[in-house]
Amino acid sequence: MQPEMVKDNSLSASEKAVSECRRLAAGDPGCEPDLASALTRLSCRLSAALSPRKALVAAGEAVSIYQRLADANPEADDSALARALNILALRLVEVGRRDRALFESERSVSMRRKRVAAWGDIQKGDPVALGAHADLADSLETLALCLRESGREQDGRDAAREADGLRTRVREQRSDHF
Repeated sequence: MQPEMVKDNSLSASEKAVSECRRLAAGDPGCEPDLASALTRLSCRLSAALSPRKALVAAGEAVSIYQRLADANPEADDSALARALNILALRLVEVGRRDRALFESERSVSMRRKRVAAWGDIQKGDPVALGAHADLADSLETLALCLRESGREQDGRDAAREADGLRTRVREQRSDHF
C-alpha cells in the first residue's frame, strides 16, 4: 500500500471514530473521554496530513472536553488533559501561535511535574512512575520547542537537556527489568 493511502485510511478511520464517539457522547456523557481521545488522535493525523488548522481545532476541542471533566472532578487523574495540552501546544506552534503554545506547554509540564512528584523517584522501577517520567520528558521536549520558537534559546536547551536526562533514566530503569 502506498504511504499516501495509509495516511488517507488512518485519517478517514480517525474521522469516523470521532463521529461515532460524538454520537455516543451525545447520549452518554460517560463517553466524553473517548471522544476527547479520538479528537486527540485525529489532531495528530490531521497534522501529519498537513492540515494544521483543522488539527488545531480538533486538539482544542479535546482540551476543552478534558478541562471540563477535570473541573468537574478535581481529584481525578489529569494525565489525559496534560497530554492533550502538550498536543495542543504542538498544533499552536504549527500555525505560528507561539505565545499561546508556550502557555499551554507550560501548563502541561506543570501538571506532569505534579504527577511525577506524586509517584516519586523512578528508582523504584514502578511502571506507572516510569510512564509519568516519560510523559514529563515528552512535555519538556515540547516546551523546549516552544521556548526556542519564542526566541528563548538557552531556556529551550535547558528544557531539552532535562528531557534527555529523564529519558536516559527511564531507559536505564526499563532495561534493568527485562
